[in-house]
Amino acid sequence: MFDRSGLSAAAFARRHGLNYTTFCGWRQKAKTGLSPGFVQIERPVPAARVELVIELGAFARLRLNAQEQIPLAGRLIENLNAAVPC
Repeated sequence: MFDRSGLSAAAFARRHGLNYTTFCGWRQKAKTGLSPGFVQIERPVPAARVELVIELGAFARLRLNAQEQIPLAGRLIENLNAAVPC
């Protein structure tokens, strides 16, 4: 990956959040055969932070902090709307 990047070692390390000295040490070990070499991986993109607060009356509050919770909140609201009042 580094060899194909066209970047200097310093620029490559900076772009990928690596310590430059550590990166150079890894490259040196890879060249001497003391290291199994580099393996390209893909880091998952962190999900955008989500915060949604739903207030249900004066004393009920539902706080969501993950995008996966939004469909659950929608179903909860649907169920609350469908409930028969006393």
